[in-house]
Amino acid sequence: MIRVTILGSSAREWLAVLKRCSHDCYHLPGWMRAAEFGDGGKACAVYATDGENELLVPIIRREVDAGGWDAVSPYGYGGPAVSDAVSQDFLDQAMAAIVNRLREAGCISWFIRLHPLLNVDWHSAVGELVEQGRTVSIDLAKTAEEHWQETCSSHRRNIRKSLEAGVTARIDQDFEAMPTFIKLYRQSMERLDAADYYHFDDRYYEALTGGLGASLKLFVAEEGGAIIAAALVTVARAAGIIQAHLYGMDERYAHRQPQKIITHAVRAWGRESGLKRFHLGGGVGGSSSDSLFHFKKGFSPDTHAFRTHRVIVHPEKYLTLCGGDRSVLSDMTRYFPAYRREAATVDAGGGSEALANG
Repeated sequence: MIRVTILGSSAREWLAVLKRCSHDCYHLPGWMRAAEFGDGGKACAVYATDGENELLVPIIRREVDAGGWDAVSPYGYGGPAVSDAVSQDFLDQAMAAIVNRLREAGCISWFIRLHPLLNVDWHSAVGELVEQGRTVSIDLAKTAEEHWQETCSSHRRNIRKSLEAGVTARIDQDFEAMPTFIKLYRQSMERLDAADYYHFDDRYYEALTGGLGASLKLFVAEEGGAIIAAALVTVARAAGIIQAHLYGMDERYAHRQPQKIITHAVRAWGRESGLKRFHLGGGVGGSSSDSLFHFKKGFSPDTHAFRTHRVIVHPEKYLTLCGGDRSVLSDMTRYFPAYRREAATVDAGGGSEALANG
């Protein structure tokens, strides 16, 4: 028999389960507590076990104005974390049991961003899986020479020029440059006219640094003693994964291409630290054709499928919220959940288009 529990972010069982499951920083309670300030909801996780096999999925609970709530993955790729050698039968039964438990708790819909590296083989008889695009990662088992060879010629040229001009990159171990990073990141988002989903207040950064500890790294690029760019990356040592998280740049130094210098430095650090993959992510909204994706592709030929998993937990309430349009029940490939589409059109702060709906 499968037991389903909804765990709060302070539950000791959460971390205990993760020790038995392959996971990334997106699955950690500390990441989830920070996500409450970015995703606008309450952090928790749904956990299912039959006493031997285990499945845990972190979710942000968001209230729905008309009553009830929906579940969404946190910012990033917080897909299912599973124990070793689980069968498809267990996963299907566990997902069905979780959906029943969520329905009993008042949940209407569930949107999951699958992890491009950890959920490659994820399938489910519940809900619908949607292909969103591709992401890029760097194989850190390769040598420095191989990495340089895989870097496109324009990136190599820009990196050489910046290094010759005296630009350097390093890890800020004590996060002394965090205020500078926050300022640069906010300026970058304003310059790009980014959706509200990409803006974070001070509480988010405080929760992130406090909740992740050594799993969070701050890299800075400097010229002449001045910080010209900075980036936050996460490190899941057990899984061997580095994730690019946030990046900010002083526009006056754009000609130095500091993001390339930082990516080059993180790649070298990850390689020397014995980690496995540096995941750069994809384009805006999961795109595999925009300039951001091609920038990342300039560092590595390795790409991965980015998929989302969509579940209508309570069909009757979902249909009511969608104005009785029954087509939303049979086609979940469009904006999901469909009843949040109008709000997202007015205010992209829901992060809907940013990470392929939700």
